[in-house]
Amino acid sequence: MHVCSRNLLVTLSLLCCVLLAAQDKPIQQSKNGWYLSPHGTIRILVLFVEIDYDVKPEKDPQPDGHPTWAKGKLPDWADNLFDPQELPQQKAKVSRYYEDISFGQYTVLGDYLNEVLTLKESEFPGVHQAHSIGRFAVQEVNERPAFKTHNGLDIADFDLWKRGGKQGFPKEQGADDPHSFDHVMVITRNSALRHGTGSTDGGSPGKLFGYESDTQSRFGGMYGLPFEILKHEFNHLLIGGNNFHSGGGNAAPFESYFMNLQGGWSMMGAAGSSILTCSAWDRDRMGWLPDGALNRIRAYDRDGSEVDSDLEPLQGDTGIFVLRDFVRTGDAIRIRMPHIPEGLVQQWLWIENHQGRPLNGSPTDKFQWEDSGDCIAPIQPGLFMTMQMDREDREGTNIYGGRADYLRPVIATGFNDLRLRGDTIQHSCLYGNPTLPFLLEERAANPFTGNHEQELISIDKKGKGRLEHGDHWVPGTRVVPGKPDADQVFAGSPDHAFRMNGVRKLGMCTNPSSANMHTLISNNTKEIFKRDEPNVRTTYLNGISVELLAMSPNGEATVHVGINDTRMESDQRWCADSIVLPPLRGTDGHSLTISRGTTLLIDRSRTPTRMTEPDSSNGGPWFSDPTVLTLLEGASVLVEERGKLQLKNGATVHLLPGSELVLEKRAKLIVEPGSRIVLHSSAMINAKKCALKKLRKKGQLIDAL
Repeated sequence: MHVCSRNLLVTLSLLCCVLLAAQDKPIQQSKNGWYLSPHGTIRILVLFVEIDYDVKPEKDPQPDGHPTWAKGKLPDWADNLFDPQELPQQKAKVSRYYEDISFGQYTVLGDYLNEVLTLKESEFPGVHQAHSIGRFAVQEVNERPAFKTHNGLDIADFDLWKRGGKQGFPKEQGADDPHSFDHVMVITRNSALRHGTGSTDGGSPGKLFGYESDTQSRFGGMYGLPFEILKHEFNHLLIGGNNFHSGGGNAAPFESYFMNLQGGWSMMGAAGSSILTCSAWDRDRMGWLPDGALNRIRAYDRDGSEVDSDLEPLQGDTGIFVLRDFVRTGDAIRIRMPHIPEGLVQQWLWIENHQGRPLNGSPTDKFQWEDSGDCIAPIQPGLFMTMQMDREDREGTNIYGGRADYLRPVIATGFNDLRLRGDTIQHSCLYGNPTLPFLLEERAANPFTGNHEQELISIDKKGKGRLEHGDHWVPGTRVVPGKPDADQVFAGSPDHAFRMNGVRKLGMCTNPSSANMHTLISNNTKEIFKRDEPNVRTTYLNGISVELLAMSPNGEATVHVGINDTRMESDQRWCADSIVLPPLRGTDGHSLTISRGTTLLIDRSRTPTRMTEPDSSNGGPWFSDPTVLTLLEGASVLVEERGKLQLKNGATVHLLPGSELVLEKRAKLIVEPGSRIVLHSSAMINAKKCALKKLRKKGQLIDAL
């Protein structure tokens, strides 16, 4: 016994040592950043460059300069890029942007060489290679007798972090020996890097006055400060690689959760963004919490106490929440979408209260193009919502995996089968480019699988029976029958927000809906998993509602999050490859109630839900399946007096055992040719016997085998 006890003690001691060693071993965390830390202070060295096309002058894209950047001179916005030193409140555009989105926890400073570097084509034959421009700029700098920045900073001022930081692990502050610039940024006036293009990487353009750099980037600034692409590319170094493109910063080749390229707002947004500031997901990813925060995701109750607002309503997380201005406080609500099986793409709905630049003072809490002309209406206070796809890992070895476009806007104008009118409209803003007017029609509402106005609309441009990410049109001017043409909407519109004077509620029976979204993991030309797991190909109805109750003068939004909201009060059109109604219980005891005088149309989606296999049957080509609505065991649908349930374009309704469909007197059940209702054992339809008899005779009401 004594020997056994001693051996047991030795074993336990060894186990404790192993466990302690495992605890001491650092793990990857997103808050530590990818190549650079998103906390602390960094200072960037900027080189301004122009090219002298002395061999092939016809290649010069900007031979005479631009009003914002004259030939042979520094750009007039050079001092509005970065502040050289920390201020009580940063003034330069990029420095202020990072101060605002990080609550002051990440300070991005910078200074620039005090002259424009002119690279002669004859001396640097490879200067046409856009992403090699940094190497030639450094070679030109080294011809100078001394290192001299505009604000008289020394090389040591640009070396605040030790090189060699690993992805997801803590970065070490301090200087290198020998020095290494933390980041060198090259901005060109007239190179192959046209305005709005650029790139970044964890590398060096070569020794600058004898010193390498940890990271580098390069951008085109032909028409002004290239803010959108600059912050997008620099944010890669904080968030992750190309698979983190989102919020209007994605491109066709990258593997994404949807076949439609998304707009919206995000640190990884760029030219396609609506709002220029960050999203709540970004702040959560970077670990940016306001001082004194008690919860990872937080809002307030009516008494002014902070509450955890990471919600699962079907588990009891309901009630009234107060959201202050998102930019200043970081308040947000996140709701997990229920019923999605494990192993599929999990989803969360984020809710943010954006008061906008005039009220919160943040220069970037605005629509990207609202200062560019009279065709962009400015942002107005309201709730802005977005759906998160997957991307929940913030610790461990998988934090840099996943796909692009993991954030999809949920806008108050809803989801619809959008279509072009067929002409163009010339506007005075957005560089004078014409826009494509499109039709937003009530009869084409499609809350589950439709398109929204902040995404690119996929189209089979070449008529080859296959959709590609790169084949799309941009929602330009919205046309609503009987109303004046709207301003440009892809880059953001005031009615995209949930507002007191507009749409205030999101629910199971509204457009947009509180239900989850369908995914189609794909790259430009291919469905990666076909339409199999881990894709979500079913709409799971949930009874969750989100309603804006009040917006106070100080910008606080009072929001109610509820459940059991299963009553349909307005006409709806539901389309999806698959819709599932669980046994929800509304206040009247039913899982879904179609109220008096209201119509629910089960139809086929005109918006594509797949990239291939178009169906050329009646009304085609269809890039979608006929809709199948399934009532699970215990689910109950009530159609009230003068209400209508209509099936069209091959729709099928399955009533599984124990479910029921109840039609009150003078309620209508219309099943058009090609559609049907399937009764499984013990399922019931409570309706007029003569109506059911007719449906059976036509083969539109059948019993499952």
